[in-house]
Amino acid sequence: MSDLLVVVDMQNDFVTEGGALYFHQAEKVKLVVLDIVKDRMRKGYNLIFTKDWHTPDDLEFKRFPVHCVEETYGADLFDELKSVIKNYPKINFILKKRFSAFYGTNFDELLKILSPKNIEVCGVDTNICVMYTVEELRNRDYDVVVYEDGVASYDDNLHEFAISQMKDVLGAKMKEWRSFRALTEA
Repeated sequence: MSDLLVVVDMQNDFVTEGGALYFHQAEKVKLVVLDIVKDRMRKGYNLIFTKDWHTPDDLEFKRFPVHCVEETYGADLFDELKSVIKNYPKINFILKKRFSAFYGTNFDELLKILSPKNIEVCGVDTNICVMYTVEELRNRDYDVVVYEDGVASYDDNLHEFAISQMKDVLGAKMKEWRSFRALTEA
């Protein structure tokens, strides 16, 4: 059994200015996500990074602008995060074509191998890929902690809705990373 951090879609097209679906609110979580990742690496956690990963003709582009096309800069993790995790041995990537990290991926099999006792989640977008991945984790009866200050959405109302859904309907625990970190360092 191990501890696991799932970092959802912290890719250039979402969190880097000029990205296809960039939204300003992502800026507030980049430093929090970096801090969480660094802390969890120091503690030897397994890390899973989900990446939106589309072919150029993906059907999703009928609903959303073209984004995170496989093997492009937009599909890569933002530069600071990519640099921080370089050479860390306990990393896996889930390349996904839909909102949930489980749809059409090997995430289930990977979780069986890792057998996590705790799963923590941060990333973007709160009301899309974060929420649908948390929903699938909870459907599989995993205990999940979502760092509320480590997730963001392009829409504040949808962000608040998703936080409420994950907490009140799905039963995920919500924590503020900054507060949690301050308590554990005191």
